[in-house]
Amino acid sequence: MLVVCFFVLLTAIGAAVAAESLPKEVSSFIAQREACDHWRGEYGYDEERQADIDAAVCETCTGTDERLAKLKKKYRGKKEILSKLNEFESDIEPEDTSQTVAFCKRVSSQRDNKR
Repeated sequence: MLVVCFFVLLTAIGAAVAAESLPKEVSSFIAQREACDHWRGEYGYDEERQADIDAAVCETCTGTDERLAKLKKKYRGKKEILSKLNEFESDIEPEDTSQTVAFCKRVSSQRDNKR
């Protein structure tokens, strides 16, 4: 999990530098979503690695579809901001949010049992 936190921090720093002219809530979203997209593309070559990936996905991806939609609506007249937001897929989470909740609860429970 320390690796996840470190990666998220590095991503946030990189996004902040690249997005100096963006509102804080937008640059914060970009950092979170870039971390999410990174973890969604990772391969779990063993059970422990897959558990780390699952935890990172739950931590960084949950709620980003809704957040992206709200930001796009809020900044619909701002070309620079919208062009950044449009770089992200708008529909990465299951439509039925109960699936996400159940998956993340299971992941959390499994991690707690290993401690």
